[in-house]
Amino acid sequence: MKFLTFVEIDLRKIFPFLLGMYAIAIAGFQGFFVKLASNLNGQIVQGAAESGTTLEEYLKTIDKISLASIIDSNILPLVVQIFVGLGLILLGFYLWYKEWFGASKRIYTLLSIKGSRFRIFTSKLVVFLLIFVTYYGIVLLNLFISSFLVKFILPEQIIASDLVQNYILHSQFLPFVIPVSGGSLLFNLAFLIMMFSILSVFVLWDRSKRIWGMIGGFIYMGSTVVVFFYLNTLDLYTSEISIVNWAFTLCVLTISTAFSYYLLKKKVSI
Repeated sequence: MKFLTFVEIDLRKIFPFLLGMYAIAIAGFQGFFVKLASNLNGQIVQGAAESGTTLEEYLKTIDKISLASIIDSNILPLVVQIFVGLGLILLGFYLWYKEWFGASKRIYTLLSIKGSRFRIFTSKLVVFLLIFVTYYGIVLLNLFISSFLVKFILPEQIIASDLVQNYILHSQFLPFVIPVSGGSLLFNLAFLIMMFSILSVFVLWDRSKRIWGMIGGFIYMGSTVVVFFYLNTLDLYTSEISIVNWAFTLCVLTISTAFSYYLLKKKVSI
């Protein structure tokens, strides 16, 4: 079976669920955004009425309004995106674990295919990355939709220019949802791959050793989480923290991938 066939099968299987998750991400974000923008418009109208001037004259006294001034005033739109992202992580883990749990026809077929079993690992990884690259695209799509909606809700003369670009550059909360620079994007992808490799150790260890494998997998996952948070509590400069995080990510990724390769080749069976 070709490598791309593995990827296609997995994508086809989760496509309906992904559409649902992305629909929630868009509807939730835009629902909160429209409410925030509408409330702001109401405040402007009320302010004009209380000032005793015309709306047109009052608008001249207001600073330009950007997406950051609307969205960052209430982070609920971004909270929806965060929960969707966490849901996608749980989805990836659930599907990976479910496929290897028990003596299903699916796992029997996978283990019976000629060639390197490591293709299974790499195909799952590709699907995992595609899910999150698409998720980043959905978040950006939300920003572009919002940049159009705000022009229908607020008076045009008080809307700032380059709404999406300015929000990406100046938002305080967006970096918690998606990477906003080339360097952070590269690190996020490496970190996602590392997370997948850690989950794979748990899944494959559980598959090969049953109860002891599950215990060992939990210990392995827990220890990596503890070490990661410990490293980020150290009193270091920003550049040093970046180096430490990169070193941790690459080391854990290498160890976990090697462990997964060994388990797939030597230990995992029906």
